[in-house]
Amino acid sequence: MANCFNESAIDSHMAKFDISNECALFDFAVYTVIAGTCCVLGVAGNTLSFVVLYKDPVRTPTSFILQALAVADTLVLLSATPLYTLSPVYTFTGFLKGYYDLHIGIMPFLWPIYLIPYTGTILLTVLVSLNRYEAVCRPFQATKICSEVNIRRHVLYIALFSVLYNIPRFFEYEKVEICTGYNTTMEVFEMSGFGGNMVYRIVYGNILYFLVMHGGPLLSLAFLNANLIRALKLQARKRTEMNMAGYQQDITLVLVVVVCVFICCQTPTFVDHILWTVLNNNTPSCGQWHYYYTAIGDLMAILNSSVNFVIYVLTSPKFRQNLLGTLRVVCSRRTIAPRIRSGKSETILLCPGTNRHEREAV
Repeated sequence: MANCFNESAIDSHMAKFDISNECALFDFAVYTVIAGTCCVLGVAGNTLSFVVLYKDPVRTPTSFILQALAVADTLVLLSATPLYTLSPVYTFTGFLKGYYDLHIGIMPFLWPIYLIPYTGTILLTVLVSLNRYEAVCRPFQATKICSEVNIRRHVLYIALFSVLYNIPRFFEYEKVEICTGYNTTMEVFEMSGFGGNMVYRIVYGNILYFLVMHGGPLLSLAFLNANLIRALKLQARKRTEMNMAGYQQDITLVLVVVVCVFICCQTPTFVDHILWTVLNNNTPSCGQWHYYYTAIGDLMAILNSSVNFVIYVLTSPKFRQNLLGTLRVVCSRRTIAPRIRSGKSETILLCPGTNRHEREAV
């Protein structure tokens, strides 16, 4: 039972949950407004990307990985919404107090739930870059290594690994009571003995985290991307290759841009993890530079999961063509129920490139 008669103890506990108006505004702007907008638009974009890639008549292992990446990115954004975007609403506006109180208690569970698809996103980005590297730079070996069956198996392995790797995260915190006033307590989670164990922090929290989540993937992607860029330049000089060369160059360019954006968005988070380690995992207080840097790193990670649709549209003519075809098909199905006028059945079609009220009389 917490000692709720000690004024200094109460003040020290509540200081964790008190932030200035400036910090409340900063959190609301970064996490709720900007990150929330990225989540909404990102889920819509990833869903549309999945549909377009799924309906592409040219089924390749690369397109399958990109479909899996769209699913993982969507799960990242959906899990980031309760973790990041909702709680700042109360601290700045006073609304959603019930969720804010709940968020304090469930955050230790939201964090590993968020990390599972986040891990999948990172590893799938490495896989799709490796797949393209094999197809472009080592095409003879790629026939067996990058077959559709093997790629599906690799995606499954990544999904299982992402879940298993993050299971220890669920045990990093334990429920404790803190004082919120004289003889008044509240249940929250703080670092458990397991989560605070030095061996666990060094091996799992730093070494494995570096190899799996940031340092290893970033270094691998930098190497693969450099070779893909070199291959793109070489292909640009050879315009008389086989008919599929244009498609291969198109998808390679897409992945080069995806990886470049990934490196730019994930590097701040990688640096932030180093800072947390160097600063002995002390939680940065509101007003300190590390407080703001962590928020920007979180925002960049969310942005990375929401921007792939824009990259596809800007860099891939084939994706734009398939996107327009998909929109036309969807639009053609959005017909208003036939209405009877003068013995004729009338259907209104609302399709791009046609008169908005074009009528087809049957």
